[in-house]
Amino acid sequence: MGQELTRVLCPECGTAGESDPDQSRWQCTKCGRGFFLRRCSACTRVSYVDGLQGFRLPWPCAWCGRFNTGFSQNQDPAAATAAELAAELTSYGSPGGAAEPEAGDEATSAPITDSGPPAAREPGDRDPARAASGARPGTPHPRPVQAAKRPRPGGRRTRRVWLSVAVAVACAAAAGVVLTAGDPGAAGMAAAPVAVTRPVLFTASGVGSIDFRGVPGQLVLAGTRPGQVIMTGQLRGEGGAPVVETRFDHATGVLTVSVRCAPATRCTQNLRLAVPGVTGAAVRQPGGRVVATGLAGPLGITAANADISASGLRSADLSAAVTNGHLSAAFAVPPHRVSITLTSARATVRLPAGTGYRVIREVTSGHIRVAVPLTGGANRIVTARIDSGELELLPA
Repeated sequence: MGQELTRVLCPECGTAGESDPDQSRWQCTKCGRGFFLRRCSACTRVSYVDGLQGFRLPWPCAWCGRFNTGFSQNQDPAAATAAELAAELTSYGSPGGAAEPEAGDEATSAPITDSGPPAAREPGDRDPARAASGARPGTPHPRPVQAAKRPRPGGRRTRRVWLSVAVAVACAAAAGVVLTAGDPGAAGMAAAPVAVTRPVLFTASGVGSIDFRGVPGQLVLAGTRPGQVIMTGQLRGEGGAPVVETRFDHATGVLTVSVRCAPATRCTQNLRLAVPGVTGAAVRQPGGRVVATGLAGPLGITAANADISASGLRSADLSAAVTNGHLSAAFAVPPHRVSITLTSARATVRLPAGTGYRVIREVTSGHIRVAVPLTGGANRIVTARIDSGELELLPA
């Protein structure tokens, strides 16, 4: 007889699936989301880790919300098995604190959406749901997601609620709740901050360039055919709901998108931004991972403590300033201008080899390796400013 399979619950859509009990990675067959299984160093429970988690980047525990460091896809000492996760689910229920849906249970949600260039918020408008959606004054507010049922008296101790919504079905404004059994203060325990997950869906037309200001986490920039700017994904906050604020300058065509944590809290992002046609993009990323593919417009990246990967670039201009991180950029067509500034960082830039380039070097401490054709009077210029770092210019 074959090995008995282990039953695993998807934290994204709530669907139960089967897995080899010895596997440390699992993918839901319904929503397609993949997860690594890792044991939290704080609460020692087996947690779901997003399948797009970056190498050596911190990840939040689905149970206690603490951030763990040193992630690796292979040979990670924190790796756990599906069998161990199943044991955690049997003992404690799901990380969100809610059991699988029972017959007759319902949840309601309303999508956070907008279309067309976002209007500036009116003075005095402090509604986070309106700020996140970019809705204009007079737009109905979305209904909040229903809280999970409270456990019966004598049930489990205080837990975070991990709200998650399948974006393919609906995007909803989410609010966090803490489920308690008894008084944790009376038992000498401090209640953990509320964990809040907020889905994001935003569209805008007529955008010439995007100024994105993010929070630690992951951002995917995907070049698409001419059309709308579309942002999807989710935000996760500790102690309060993060918001997305948008501002559109009709005179310049610049769309400013800012992700903000609630006051005195931490938050993370996992977002995808579709950049149509030759729309330019300027990104400010204070940690995590940036992935860019197939962009055709001017691209500027300012990042710290981040891993940046850009491939299939058709941009004429690339400007990147990286502090304590790594940049990998590959061009599909020769660019006109590339400017790389490194501070305690490393970068590899691959350029089409059929064209000559002029390289301007400003090196305080570090090294530049040039393996592309050099032409003194070339109008395609690479400027490298390095303060303790390494840059490689290689043929694509």
